[in-house]
Amino acid sequence: MAPYHIRIYQESDRKPVLDLYCRGMAEHVPATFRHMLKLPGTLLLELGVPLSLLLLSGSWLLALMSSLTLLPFLWFLARHTWYQHVVTCLRTDMADITKSYLSTSDSCFWVAESGGQ
Repeated sequence: MAPYHIRIYQESDRKPVLDLYCRGMAEHVPATFRHMLKLPGTLLLELGVPLSLLLLSGSWLLALMSSLTLLPFLWFLARHTWYQHVVTCLRTDMADITKSYLSTSDSCFWVAESGGQ
């Protein structure tokens, strides 16, 4: 016998399903951040702003601090993007899983149980 059981979603599964969904979406933040760092516009920003500040002010410290300030901003932007996606989904299709995914005969929402969870 398998250590897991796959079955159709029930309303009693709502909280664990939503928790798992939110945690799963949060796992995309680091990959999104790494992808953003590789984009040409981001590279230009990461190099252009500190270089401009260095040329205008002559301060290496200011240039370094601006570069280090941009990184948390980009992390926040990546996190905010996924957070907004989750909020939108929780208001739309995940708000009523039964209606969104089980209302037609050719649709389904599967749940995998393992160890009673």
